[in-house]
Amino acid sequence: MKISIIGRGVFGSFLAAEFAPHAEITDDADIVIIAVPVSAVEDVAKQHAGKHLVNVCSVQRVPNEACERHSARVTGIHPMFGPQSPVTNRSCVATLACAESEAVFDLFRKIGSEIITHHNGKPITGRDHDEMMRKTHLPVLMFGELAALIVEQAKDVPDNCLPTSFKRLKALAEQMKDMSAGTVESIRSNL
Repeated sequence: MKISIIGRGVFGSFLAAEFAPHAEITDDADIVIIAVPVSAVEDVAKQHAGKHLVNVCSVQRVPNEACERHSARVTGIHPMFGPQSPVTNRSCVATLACAESEAVFDLFRKIGSEIITHHNGKPITGRDHDEMMRKTHLPVLMFGELAALIVEQAKDVPDNCLPTSFKRLKALAEQMKDMSAGTVESIRSNL
């Protein structure tokens, strides 16, 4: 399988490393994984019109619609993990599929992901996904930013003097490094 990954920030680079054992990553592939901020999806989709476009944004409805304006072959899938996440219990929420999506789903399965396509017995749409993320992703982002500020204030306290609760807060602040500037932009666009 040949894939192209557009966007080599935190998440695009992470996906490239994860997929390298399972796919040939090349600029001339027919499957184009779009790992860019939501504001750049339209331009990338236009540049790769007609190819199998794979939206991996933290929001799905608007980027899926942008991809569909430029190709009939679109997969919308939000990986619910990143480079700081545990390798176990990975999942992806699939919001849009075409006849070729199964190959993309299989690629994500090869890196340990469960593909979630339904909730309450019905397919998850981009709108459904974004509403779930509005309730979960956005508050975690806001809390994570606050946690980072709190942790920064205590940077001079030795680790062996930190209470367990603070160590957990520190771990959350570290986990937030999964959220690159592009991911933060995408999450904030979902207000």
